[in-house]
Amino acid sequence: MKQNLLFILFFVTVFFARAQSIDLETFGKEKPIQVNGYVSTNGVYYNSNQNNAREPFTYFLQGGINLKLYSFSVPISYSFTNQGKKFNYQLPFNFNRLSLHPTYKWISVHIGDVSMTFSPYTLSGHQFTGGGIDLSPKGKFKISAMYGRLLKATEDDGNPQTIPAFKRMGMGFKTAYTDRKYSIEFITFYAKDQINSIAVVPEDKGVIPKENLVLSMGGSYKLSNSLDISATYAATAITQDLRAQEVERPNKNIAGLLFNNRASTEYYKALKAGLNYRIDQSSIGLAYERIDPGYQTLGAYFFNNDFENITLNAATVVFNNKVNLAFNIGYQRDDLNNQKDNATNRMVGAVNASAAINDRLSITGSYSNFTTYTNIKVNQFDHINDDNLLDNDLDTLDYKQLSQNANLGISYILSKKEKLQQVINMNYNVSDVANEQNGIVRVGDASIFHNMNLAYTATLPKQQLNITTALNGTYNTIGTENATTWGPTLGINKRFFENRLSTGLSSSYNVTNNKTGNISIANIRVNASYILLKQHNFNLSVIQLFRSSVQPDTDGLKELTATLGYNYTFNLPPKIKIERKPKIFSFSYRDHYFEGEHETITPEVLAVANQPIFNGILKINGIKEKLAFYEDIIIQSENKSDKNYRFAALDYLKYLYDHKGFLDTYNDLAFKSLKKLYREAVVLDYKVEKEYTVLQAKVNSSKNPSKKDLKDLGVKEKRYKAHQWMMQRLLVLSFEDILNDKGILKTFKNKQISKVFSMLENGKTDTEVQNYLEVQFADLYHKQGLQQKN
Repeated sequence: MKQNLLFILFFVTVFFARAQSIDLETFGKEKPIQVNGYVSTNGVYYNSNQNNAREPFTYFLQGGINLKLYSFSVPISYSFTNQGKKFNYQLPFNFNRLSLHPTYKWISVHIGDVSMTFSPYTLSGHQFTGGGIDLSPKGKFKISAMYGRLLKATEDDGNPQTIPAFKRMGMGFKTAYTDRKYSIEFITFYAKDQINSIAVVPEDKGVIPKENLVLSMGGSYKLSNSLDISATYAATAITQDLRAQEVERPNKNIAGLLFNNRASTEYYKALKAGLNYRIDQSSIGLAYERIDPGYQTLGAYFFNNDFENITLNAATVVFNNKVNLAFNIGYQRDDLNNQKDNATNRMVGAVNASAAINDRLSITGSYSNFTTYTNIKVNQFDHINDDNLLDNDLDTLDYKQLSQNANLGISYILSKKEKLQQVINMNYNVSDVANEQNGIVRVGDASIFHNMNLAYTATLPKQQLNITTALNGTYNTIGTENATTWGPTLGINKRFFENRLSTGLSSSYNVTNNKTGNISIANIRVNASYILLKQHNFNLSVIQLFRSSVQPDTDGLKELTATLGYNYTFNLPPKIKIERKPKIFSFSYRDHYFEGEHETITPEVLAVANQPIFNGILKINGIKEKLAFYEDIIIQSENKSDKNYRFAALDYLKYLYDHKGFLDTYNDLAFKSLKKLYREAVVLDYKVEKEYTVLQAKVNSSKNPSKKDLKDLGVKEKRYKAHQWMMQRLLVLSFEDILNDKGILKTFKNKQISKVFSMLENGKTDTEVQNYLEVQFADLYHKQGLQQKN
């Protein structure tokens, strides 16, 4: 009966979403066949006199192909590596992945090893092997659906590192309706383990067959042009052991209406609501979130529960748009059902400011305050039976942890001359952490961390040479121990052969002094990149690290890492230039043809800049003004000879198209930086996950975990989830997404394109620009990932 009700719910939801007609109006007007994509391969050689657990050679092969036939598009992405092949334990997922994403107009299909996200409380980035679909027709309805294997059957082979699992199948459906003033969405997600998919149930590892149904609904309403509200409600029913007997009992939430109750079935709910108000360049928002203790969905790898959040944030711009201010404050508590041995509540406050004083000087600053209160509950019988009336130990069971962090950054341009450009940057950060009992911070319960970086960069554009020197220093007091680390860095970058070859050499040396002794670390980095025929890119990176210590019986570390990579981008068929024969007074440029009197040709020449392909460069500081200068010359040449007028018009068009090529360069560098960011994220993925899961296991297995472990767990959990969110989006990213400014890429381009243009115009190498974009993309995706509540 329950399964029939579930089927009816799916059917009604699909029917409610209504059918849409296919628009074939533009079919056949596009280029008939287009093929574009990329291939990226990297080989990493590693050698160390101490760390022998790492494989000496690792390769990564990634790529994407987009096949387009008129309006039909079929993106294919793949990723292969030998990483993990030598593992002597089993995992319920594959390292190598292959996925297809056919697209036709508003229909997108996902086939293979893919992931989808419906909401943080239902399906949230969980990889599955199967199929999914996104329907986004013109109109107000949007539909998404998926079906596939979430986990593959993995037997317990006795290895403690093996992660056994039942074969888990899942399906989900999401429909949304969006109007001008309001929106509403409904989500259903269902997953179930197949009991007979493995021979032995490894209960000692906590692996038991489960079943889960999650129902969610949410919406938003715009009360005015400045004020809007939103809310999301989710209910989950999860059976912790499918082998348990079915029982009859009242349903505790809406998910129970469509779910078979068993003795191990549990019901939980989650609620999130928000209010945002905007006026001019200022905004203020209030948000509330509550998740029941035990809330779980099998559509997410990890899920945080048993907490209640209240946050307030605001932002504004002052002093003629020169200063940006933002602040937020939040309160969080756990133990919502008053069942834990200790309860924790937190207060968080932060202020961020940035100021562009003038065209040379810019300053950024931030301050945050993090306070955690922990109240350890005392057994009432221990209190009653305490025969020492003067015993005040109970007063020491309330703890308060104080954490403060402040950052100051200053950037000043010393010189902007044609032959020499100089910039100096300073960054200082201080963090203070203290444990307070009864209003007193005892000796050894406080730590403070100071970090300063001073960097000077000199650029010689004509020599295509860039030199950077930096000095780093830290001073830390942890309890009663002091430690210092300092050292210089030197980096040199130069381009050759008309910018086709970019080279770099850098070295750094750091010395750490602490109570146990001195440690010195030195490294040398060499990198080179060569571009062949614009489509082939070869890169080489070598890092040699030396670490020595004065401690006895300690061998020095020598570590060599060499990476060789090759990237190839292609676009078929190639562009064909069409030349036209001049008639009367006429001339052509690229695929543009002009004929007639000077006065009638001028508007046609100027109209070229209005084509969509030039929208991006018109937003770059300086280009629009330069085009206006060439426009004046064309108008002044209308009364001159055909030859003079032709030269003036061609100068205008040539400048326009020369800088249109910059857009191609930006798209290429942006795509390479994103793929490099993904490769580096893949390398770090296991480490980030391992750090989180090990600490989580430590905290969960401890009856009274330390405050430091609890704090570190929260930090590592946020870092891991943000890292996963970033990898999921970078994995499916295609070159077409860069060209179409998909999602946050459009905002990013509008913000960074002038900076990238300035860097290239001032002699920065493609590698330097690519590295700059990689850092900015990493910061963008990391911040976006931290904002995801999954």
